[in-house]
Amino acid sequence: MEQGYSTILFFKLVRIALNKGGDFPSNLTSEQWEDIYKISKQQTLAGIVFLAFEQLPDEKRPPKDILIKWYLYSERIKNENKKQNKYAANITERFLKDGFKSAILKGQGIAMLYPRPLYRHPGDIDIWLDGTREKIIKYIDTISPDSEPVYHHVDFPVLSDIDIEIHFTPSWMNNYFINRKLQKYFTQNAEPSFNNSILLEDGLRVNVPTLSFNRVFILLHIYRHLFAEGIGLRQMLDYYMVLTAGFTPEEKDQTISTLKELNLYGFARATMYVLQKVFDMPDKYLITPPDKKQGEFLLNEIMLSGNFGAFDKRINKKLYSDNPLIRFIFKTKRNLRFLKYHPLEIICTPFFRIWHFFWRKKIKNKILNSK
Repeated sequence: MEQGYSTILFFKLVRIALNKGGDFPSNLTSEQWEDIYKISKQQTLAGIVFLAFEQLPDEKRPPKDILIKWYLYSERIKNENKKQNKYAANITERFLKDGFKSAILKGQGIAMLYPRPLYRHPGDIDIWLDGTREKIIKYIDTISPDSEPVYHHVDFPVLSDIDIEIHFTPSWMNNYFINRKLQKYFTQNAEPSFNNSILLEDGLRVNVPTLSFNRVFILLHIYRHLFAEGIGLRQMLDYYMVLTAGFTPEEKDQTISTLKELNLYGFARATMYVLQKVFDMPDKYLITPPDKKQGEFLLNEIMLSGNFGAFDKRINKKLYSDNPLIRFIFKTKRNLRFLKYHPLEIICTPFFRIWHFFWRKKIKNKILNSK
């Protein structure tokens, strides 16, 4: 079956799941349904797509064996979300007792913007702590002395069945001057995030960033992962949920101003195209005019790579080599395809990676010398 037709049907099901309506053909073959199921898993939207079947008559649903398989997979997603809700709430409470206010980035907080939060495919737990990098590293070192920090986070391997990342800062930019503006933005918006308490699906409480913060941060998260390994439609749907939660004209103007200051305005235009093309997002939620040319390039990257590049056949295994020089060369080579649309960030990337390599050595030595 032609891959393009599978993708069209997949998009139709996503829109139906989002209560957008639309026609859907009857009596697809098992092969066609398997292709759609495969795409939905690659884009980590299988749980969301499963919701579409509630709105379809029997003749438009998958065959029984595929439907049962899809149902069981969706149930695993729901159970994983319940477990992660509990973990997120527990770790929030733990850090507060140890003197750190915190906010859950993305993940379980963003899920609460969905009409059916438990059907959003969860990832790991990212938690932003209120404190200096040095203070947080010293604290983590007392619990997990083998954890090695990178610029924006450190792993916190206290659970065997889920990855937890402790963030000193939510993210970064490779350009030094833009990154300074970004870190200033994070500092200015930290306190509202650490005090924005919400209830999760199971009645558990965590702090999460505000919607105004996420209109910038979630877009930046997509931007970062596009260059790192690839991005999937789940992250795009997250941003759709953030935007369709609504904003005032003043909030829109402020978001645009921030995106321009952080050199993200062009990428936002590409993202608006994808959100309309895939999810049929209404014009009233656009924060920028869509850019069709750049948007088509972005959507093509998304469909080729899948969630975090896990299904990208173009990725050379040397991207994950143990040799840092080989990784550096092949990651730089990979990112050249983004040079046309994001020249400043791509040009600055090798310089940031070189600086970061020596920065990590310095931090590691500092930790060892303090013991």
